[in-house]
Amino acid sequence: MSLSRDKIKLLRKFVNYTCESCHKHEDEVGTLEPHKINPELGYILLNIKMCCSDCHEIFSSALRMTIGIQK
Repeated sequence: MSLSRDKIKLLRKFVNYTCESCHKHEDEVGTLEPHKINPELGYILLNIKMCCSDCHEIFSSALRMTIGIQK
């Protein structure tokens, strides 16, 4: 299941359009993306971190390495 565009817009507004990891504004890093902290839990509010694409890639790469998936 994924998030609707409207829900993503609300989440971006909720974090003041600022990456929750590197704390840079969308004006610097581009549109924020939702990242599932624990992929098994899906897109529930407490499991979502709004990140720039760079931070999202770091989290995703770290997760892949943790579970043994190479990219």
